[in-house]
Amino acid sequence: MRSPKLRKWLRRLLYLCLWLASGWWGLPWLFPWPSELNKTPQRAAEITDAAGTPLRRLLERDGRHAGSGPLDQVPRALVLATLAAEDHRFRSHGGVDFSATARAVRDAILSGRSTSGASTITQQLVKLAKPRPRTVWTKVKEIFTARRVEMSWNKDNILAAYLDRLSYGSLAHGCREAAPTFFAKPLADCSLAECAFLAGLPQAPTRLNPWRNFGAAKKRQEWILGRLRLLAWITPDEYTRATSEPLRIKKNAADFRSPHLVDMVLALLPDDLPPGSRITTTVDMEVQELCERAIRDRLSRLKDQNVKQAAAVVIENASGRVLAVVGSPDYTSADGGQVNGATARRSPGSALKPFTYLLALQGGQSPGSIVPDLPVEFMTPTGIYRPENYNHRAAGPVSLRQALANSLNLSAVRLLQQHGGSEALVVALQSAGINTLTKLPEDYGLGLTIGGGEVTLLELTCAYSTLARLGIQRPAVLRADAPEAAGQRVFDPAACFLLADILADNDARVRSFGQDSALRLPFPAAVKTGTSTDYRDNWTVGYNPHYTVGVWAGNFDGSPMRGVSGLSGAAPIFRDIFTWLEARHPVPWYDLPPEVIELEVDPLTGAPVPLSLRGRRPSIPEKFMRDLAPTPNSDTKANYDAGGRILLPADFAIWLAGPDNWLGNQAVASARPAGGQGFRIVSPLPGTSLLLDPDLPEGGRRLPLRSTLLDAEWSSPTLKIERHTGSFTALLTPGRHEISARHTTGEEKRTWIIVKVL
Repeated sequence: MRSPKLRKWLRRLLYLCLWLASGWWGLPWLFPWPSELNKTPQRAAEITDAAGTPLRRLLERDGRHAGSGPLDQVPRALVLATLAAEDHRFRSHGGVDFSATARAVRDAILSGRSTSGASTITQQLVKLAKPRPRTVWTKVKEIFTARRVEMSWNKDNILAAYLDRLSYGSLAHGCREAAPTFFAKPLADCSLAECAFLAGLPQAPTRLNPWRNFGAAKKRQEWILGRLRLLAWITPDEYTRATSEPLRIKKNAADFRSPHLVDMVLALLPDDLPPGSRITTTVDMEVQELCERAIRDRLSRLKDQNVKQAAAVVIENASGRVLAVVGSPDYTSADGGQVNGATARRSPGSALKPFTYLLALQGGQSPGSIVPDLPVEFMTPTGIYRPENYNHRAAGPVSLRQALANSLNLSAVRLLQQHGGSEALVVALQSAGINTLTKLPEDYGLGLTIGGGEVTLLELTCAYSTLARLGIQRPAVLRADAPEAAGQRVFDPAACFLLADILADNDARVRSFGQDSALRLPFPAAVKTGTSTDYRDNWTVGYNPHYTVGVWAGNFDGSPMRGVSGLSGAAPIFRDIFTWLEARHPVPWYDLPPEVIELEVDPLTGAPVPLSLRGRRPSIPEKFMRDLAPTPNSDTKANYDAGGRILLPADFAIWLAGPDNWLGNQAVASARPAGGQGFRIVSPLPGTSLLLDPDLPEGGRRLPLRSTLLDAEWSSPTLKIERHTGSFTALLTPGRHEISARHTTGEEKRTWIIVKVL
C-alpha cells in the first residue's frame, strides 16, 4: 500500500502533466492564426515572348521575385538538403525541438552568448509570415503560434509554405526563383550539389551571396552535403559525386531576354501591374537570338574601324508584329548598353530615297524614265544647297531604275523637286508611319531625300513594311494580345510593286555597289542602304512579302566610323538575318500586277527603239504602268539625230563636254532643255537673301549663276560677273542687285537678290 505522501506527489505529477498537456494542446489556440499564411505568394508579373517563354520577371512591391507551388514540384534533393541544414528532426517534432532548444541554452550558458539557433522550420515559417521585433515575448508567441500551425497543417503543407517564403538573396524569394537566379535553369533541373548549394543560402543571404562570396557559399554547401551523409539521407557515392561536381553560377539570362523590346512594352504599361500578370509580346526568340548573334559577330570584325554599336528590327509584314528588337550589342554594357538604337533618332542618309521615287512612280514616271543626274543648286532659307553624288561625279542621263538602285543623290533631289518637294515627301513618310519628322517641310528642304532629317530604325523599318505590303500601312505591334489594327492603303500598289522590283534588281546597282556586294542575295529581296554625313550612321533596310528587316550601325556618341558605309557596316548584318529568315520561311516573290507590263526599250531614252535603228541601238526589258507605257511599234525618231545618236536636252551640254561623260559620242545635246521648261534662271531665284560670312571661303562672296541653257550670257549693273570655262560667277557686295541672263536667241530672264553682311 502506497503511503499518502507518495500518492500526493503522484497526484501533483499527474496534475503537472495534465497542465502541461492542456497547455501544449490548448494554449496554442489562444494565439491568433497568422493570416499571412492564408495568402499564397503569387508569382511576379512577367513579360513573355509569343510562345510564353519568360523574357523578364518583374519585382514585387517589396523588391523581390516571388513564386509558389506544391511540395511535390520541389526536387527531393532540395527538401532533404533544407531539412539537413535547418531542422533535421522536422518530421518528428510538434513544432518545437526541445532537444535543440536545450542544446542552444547549454551552449549559450557555457559561452556567454548565443552560438546556435534552435528555431524549427515551423517557427521560422511563423517568423517569415509575420516579422516582429526580436524580444522574449516574441519568441514565446512564435513557439505557441508554431504549435498551432503544426496542429492545423500537415508537414508537407508547412514545408511547402516555408520553401515558398525563404529569401535566397539577390531578390530571389522562394526556392522556385532561386534556381533560375543563380543557375539560369528551372528548379526541377538542379542536381544534388546545386540543391545543397541553394539550401545553404537562406542562413545568411547577404554574407553568402555567391556573386560576392562564392567561397563561403561553397563551404556552406559542403557542410550540408556532409550532414546529408551523416544522416544517411544520401549514399557515400552520391556524396562523392556531389562534392566533386563543379558549380557554374551564372546570371539569369533566361529571364532577361529581348531587353530593349521589353523596356518598350513596359513604357506602355501601368507602373503597378497586378501580381501574376502575364504580358505576351510579339517576340520570336529564335529570330531575336539570331539578330543578337549577327550583330555581335559582325561588330567583332569592325572594331578597328570604330564601329561599336548596332541595332536591328524584324517585322512580320502581314500582321505588323515586331518579331525582334536589338537596341545595342550588350544591354549590360556600361558603354551605352541600355541605349535603344532602334528608337534613337539618327540621320538615315539615302534610306529615305525610295519614298521620293515612289512619288515619281505615282506621278506618272516609269522605271525606265530618263532622269538628269546633273549638278544642281537650290536656294534655301539657309543658303545655297549643292548636293553631290557619293563618288562626287554626275552620272548624266540615267533611268529612274538606275538612279535609285545606285543611290544617286543628284537624281533624287531633282526628282523630289519635280514631284512636290519636301512637303510631299514629309506627307508620304508620315503616312507610312514615320512620326519623328516634326519640323516644317521647308525646314528640311530637298535634302530630306538624302538624309536631311532624323528618323528611328523602328519607324523606318515600319515604313518599309508599308512598301512590302504594296502600300498598306499598319502600325508596329509589340503585344501579342493587342487588337489587330485595320490596314490603311496609303500608296498605289502597282507603284509599290515597281519600286520593289527596282530595289531587288542587283544588276541595276552594279555601277555603285558591284556585282557581288552584300546586297546580292540568293533570293529576291528589295534592299536599300544609307550612310549619313562623315560616316556617323549607316543603314540597310529591306523586305520580301513576308518580312521586313532594318539594321543600323554606328556609335551612340556620334563619333564617325572609319570608311564604313551601309554596304560594309549594316548590310552584312542584314544579309545574315535575312538569309536565315528566308531559309526558315521561304516565300515567292510578288506576282506581276495586271496594271504592269514589260517592254523592250533603249536604256538611254526609256522608249522603244525605232524600227529604223533596231540592230544599231541596244534594248533592255523594262516594266511600265500599262496606261503609261510607250507604244511598242512607234517610230520614236525624235530621240535621235540623223546619225542615230541620242539627242539629250540642252541641260546635258556641259556634262557631255566634261570629264564625267561616259557616253562618248553616242549622244549630243539638243537645243531643248529637260522637261520642255524653256529658258529660265535656275540660280539664284528672285528674292534670294544672302549673307557675307567671313568664316566662309572668300567670305562667301562668290555666287555661281545657273540657267537651263548653256549658251547664256550673264550681266549685272551692280555686280562684277566672272566667266570661267563656260560657267559664270557673281562677286557679291552688300545691297540689292539685279542679275540678267540673255540667250543667243535674244530672250532675256531677270532675277534679283539681297546681300547682307553677317
